[in-house]
Amino acid sequence: MQFLLLLPLIFAACAPLRPLGPVSETQPVPTPVATEPVQEPVPEPQARDLDPGQIINVGVGFEKDSAAIECPEQKWQFKARENLGRIEVETKGECKYGEKTYRGGWAVLSTDSGLAIINAVPIEDYLKGLVPHEIGKLKPEEIEALKAQAVAARTYAYRHIGSRKSQGFDIYADVRDQVYNGKEGEDSLANIAIMATAGLVLKYEGNTIEAYYHSTCGGKTESAEIWGQEGKPYLQPVSDSAEGRVFCELSRYMKWEEKYSRAELVEMFQKNAADARADKIFPFSKIQQISITERFPGGRVKKLAVSTDKGSFEVFGDRTRRLFTREGKFLPGLFFDISQSGDTFTITGSGYGHGIGMCQMGTRARAREGQTFEEILKVYYTGVSIEK
Repeated sequence: MQFLLLLPLIFAACAPLRPLGPVSETQPVPTPVATEPVQEPVPEPQARDLDPGQIINVGVGFEKDSAAIECPEQKWQFKARENLGRIEVETKGECKYGEKTYRGGWAVLSTDSGLAIINAVPIEDYLKGLVPHEIGKLKPEEIEALKAQAVAARTYAYRHIGSRKSQGFDIYADVRDQVYNGKEGEDSLANIAIMATAGLVLKYEGNTIEAYYHSTCGGKTESAEIWGQEGKPYLQPVSDSAEGRVFCELSRYMKWEEKYSRAELVEMFQKNAADARADKIFPFSKIQQISITERFPGGRVKKLAVSTDKGSFEVFGDRTRRLFTREGKFLPGLFFDISQSGDTFTITGSGYGHGIGMCQMGTRARAREGQTFEEILKVYYTGVSIEK
């Protein structure tokens, strides 16, 4: 958390609002995703030729004063505000930063505000430290889900190479992009899936796509409009059900409910309105009504209107989840209805995360039913091809 607080001082962040940190599932657990992104989407990088040996620079840590990287040949020490600029660390082995061990090489970007610790790693090795943390450690009958996750994550990585040049790296190692933990928690089955799909990415009309994914769609995915982006032809709302059942039905977020008192909402909304980017911010002491005034094509809340004793305000799209932040947690998703009984407001919803692109829990169920990773990916990403 201390690192995150330092980021505005160190870099002008422009990370995508991914999976809003989907929390882990329990049957079994997919860890935070993609999607789910904590800031606004970055401008789209241009398509580029893909190299299976491509190095990706991952921002794995941010330190205000000092940092240490322990490699087999020596321990490197760095202090902020000394030797300003990018310092390359050459090593022939695996190094430790913090409590984690990483493959690849290193760089440290020193600025007046602190240090950015960067792991420079081949993309296929990067995926080994990512896939189990994004979709969970799965069983052999779910290997096609691991392959689908590997292809989606690889596509996202290639798409974002060069997208954060001003920050000194390509991609964050957390839910602002993809959860990457180096060698910690690597999984042999996931590694097999990564090797089996080596170099494969998703393309639409010859260009690498923005391969967002999320934990649980609740029965239907959503378009990228949820973040205020233009709709993308390959990120369209698609049904995730067949023969009367929803593929992600085993997720504990398939159905959820949150209750709030009127007084609690007054305090929450006053606190969260700025972060939710409400169209108007003003003091008020009573909430009279909360209404869903518009929905996205996939059914998620597009506009939420709040009437108070001092006037009304609106919030838009995925930022609505932040309006309901309680004890540091966003609302699970935007696939919901809201009702009022006396002084109690109840939100009844389905799904976890932004809902764009691949549904991880649906992917796992499809794999168990015998669908291949190619079939799974072409369900969630409309009109794509899978290419080296």
